[in-house]
Amino acid sequence: MEVIVYSTKSCGYCEQQKEFLLANGVNFQEVDIRENEDNFKEFKALGGLGTPLTVKKENGKITSKIMGFNKKKLSEEILV
Repeated sequence: MEVIVYSTKSCGYCEQQKEFLLANGVNFQEVDIRENEDNFKEFKALGGLGTPLTVKKENGKITSKIMGFNKKKLSEEILV
C-alpha cells in the first residue's frame, strides 16, 4: 500500500492529518502542491479541490481518494 498526502505548508488540517497518520503508524509521501506546478497539476488531475487530499494506491492503482481531514474515512480506508 502506498499513501500520498497532497498538502500545503499553511494548511492546519493537513498538519492534523499528517499527525494522525503518523500516530497510527502509517507511512506516507507528502506532496506540497505549492512547491511546483507539476505537483499542482497532479493534484488537480486527481480531482483535488482543497487540501489535504489523500490517495491510497495498491499495486500502483488508486483504490481510494479522501478529500479533507476525515478521521472516520482514514480509519476505514487507510488504517485497515
